[in-house]
Amino acid sequence: MSVATVDTTPAWATAIASVVGGDAAMRRFAAELLSGAGIAPHGSLHDGALIVVLAAGRDSQRVHQVRALVEENPGVRVIAVMSPDARNATLRKALLAGARGIVLESDLLHALVPTAHAVLAGQLVVPSSLTRQLAPRPLSYREKEILSLVVLGLTNREIARRLFLAESTVKTHLSSAFRKIDARSRAEAVARLQDPEVGYGMALLAPADSADAPIA
Repeated sequence: MSVATVDTTPAWATAIASVVGGDAAMRRFAAELLSGAGIAPHGSLHDGALIVVLAAGRDSQRVHQVRALVEENPGVRVIAVMSPDARNATLRKALLAGARGIVLESDLLHALVPTAHAVLAGQLVVPSSLTRQLAPRPLSYREKEILSLVVLGLTNREIARRLFLAESTVKTHLSSAFRKIDARSRAEAVARLQDPEVGYGMALLAPADSADAPIA
């Protein structure tokens, strides 16, 4: 009778990691955290290696750095360390750029190692604040319709007249839609919908049948 054996060796047991960006002290701190957890710091970027991208300039620069690393080394697994005040849209861009994990600088001490373990095990790891952005609540048809008209530049009053709604109803739908797409203003909502890197896109919107008709 044969007995099946299960390899219980954790995914990070023979893992190596490269730490890039930030200053020397931060790189050393991150490397020590990883080394203490059995993940050896190394300069190699071979397939499956872990890369930790530390703070270097603005968060948007880190997003570009993540994208460049993934494009140049398709097999690596990148963790992006982002500033605590980074907008959810920027964190979402880091994921779209190829990051497998996101750690906020303020959580580096406690979150880097568990995030590294999970990423090396094939998981996607993000701060809890980003979970709604990964699986955002769907927009209602009316919200899509109103956002479509916002993109066209119509005011709330014009939208209300176009759709035969009360202006207060338009405002209520817009407030709900803005929360769902993480926008704080009309301009930001339009920019979010028109930015291909954010991942919402114009296809999200419902074409209003009367969108091309003149306002009476």
